[in-house]
Amino acid sequence: MKNLRTLPAAVTSIVVASPAQMPADRACIPPLGVKRLLLACLLSVCLSLASPVPSQAGELAAAWPTLAHPRESHIDEVGGQIRINGTPMRIVRVQAALPVDALASHYRQVLGQPHAESQAGGAQVLAQGRGNFFITITLQQLPDGGSEALVAVADSHGARAAAGRPLGLDIPAGTTLLSDMESADGGIASRQFVLANTHSLRVNLDRLSATLARRGLHPESPPVRGRNGALLQHFGGTSGQAQLVLMRHENQTHAVLTLLSRQP
Repeated sequence: MKNLRTLPAAVTSIVVASPAQMPADRACIPPLGVKRLLLACLLSVCLSLASPVPSQAGELAAAWPTLAHPRESHIDEVGGQIRINGTPMRIVRVQAALPVDALASHYRQVLGQPHAESQAGGAQVLAQGRGNFFITITLQQLPDGGSEALVAVADSHGARAAAGRPLGLDIPAGTTLLSDMESADGGIASRQFVLANTHSLRVNLDRLSATLARRGLHPESPPVRGRNGALLQHFGGTSGQAQLVLMRHENQTHAVLTLLSRQP
């Protein structure tokens, strides 16, 4: 089984939610950065859930929309098949030798009317609903004069179908689930939970380790103490691998738990 060090960049860029708190050899941040990736994804999820439910049954099986990208641009699929909080998503990163205004103009023409425009997190965002799907395009100028776009398509019908599904994980009492992200890429299935509670780092480590032990995953070595007191623990077993990052700030603990397994 591949471990976290050798996963493709597209997977690790999603798996590692807070690389600044982790040892340098574990961090892998794409040009747009994890925070911007999550911003684009979560914005697309929120807006897709607010869109109206299609009235015609034929729309429920509609094909995923595709967009024409600029010629000679570099295109990377991010994370393969992705679910964020139950919402199926497809994400593409586009790098072009164009200033960001020109890239935005290209996608305005591709989207057509109507579409919405806004600023979020210092990035320019274009958005459009198409039937069951909601498209967001997050644009950023690059230092070399080129630009980059993160194109996220969310399936709102798939999100509604997944509403209320069980978490499949025992978490400490009083814990809030901030994010639930799934990715399948290169034969590797990944699921990441971002959790928050008021328990200590040790309590979270003990209780989440016990949860993973019931899944056949056990610590591979003692936990690593990172910068700012963060804890990093790796787990392994016949069922797969796991990575747990724990961070304490202002009497609150955030846990980022990533589960990895091979797809059948």
